[in-house]
Amino acid sequence: MDALMEMQPLTESDFSDSPIWQDVLAQAVTGELVAAMNYEALAGICDDPEEAGQAWEHSAIERSHAVAFAAAGRNIGVDVVSNVDGRHWKRLREAFLRCVAERDIIGCLIVQEIMLESFALASYARVAIVAPGSLGKVFGAIAADEQEHADHAMAILKAERDADPERFDDKLHRLHLEVMTTLAAMLAKECKDGHCEVCQSSCVKPSLFEVNLSAALLRGASLQQYIKTLDALGLPGEVTLAWIAQLPV
Repeated sequence: MDALMEMQPLTESDFSDSPIWQDVLAQAVTGELVAAMNYEALAGICDDPEEAGQAWEHSAIERSHAVAFAAAGRNIGVDVVSNVDGRHWKRLREAFLRCVAERDIIGCLIVQEIMLESFALASYARVAIVAPGSLGKVFGAIAADEQEHADHAMAILKAERDADPERFDDKLHRLHLEVMTTLAAMLAKECKDGHCEVCQSSCVKPSLFEVNLSAALLRGASLQQYIKTLDALGLPGEVTLAWIAQLPV
């Protein structure tokens, strides 16, 4: 990650769409900071010192991602401003903290590792394809890190579901209605709830086509990654597809 942050700046002409990338990076930095805060909170409810240590390690990694994204912004001449209290991110954070308050470690892992990481992994991978130069490399490297996080949690969650599928699926569905509804709204065609409070001025989504992206593309990729993860856990496809169909568009 340090090597990516030290890459030579690209020329101004390489980034004629810097205002778009500023907002894309602002969302990414905010998401990484929320993830770091989530892992810190998770560490506080882990009775096993090793598990707590792993949570703190994950938090440090997420903060390093935020630093790398901010450095990528400076590399293209933009100041990346995050806001963990932005409309959608605050709701996501509150959902996670409710699991913490209940000392529900599995609930915490479902929210962070299945839901938030699915959106981060898929979105970053898509942005990496179209972002020019070193910016694309940063998104690609961080997407690879997010994949490792998801893989790490899958064995724990799979064992939990195998022990009691009905109980696990009921919990996942409850969290799906709360968390995935918010995530889907973030990438909906229109911001029906008002400004997200992370984009610097108007919503960046209508401008994404200028850099070969769209909210629909990012939403589709993220939901596809989410379904893939649920499939790996053993949830029936006909059930999870019905859940997805009910999300805001």
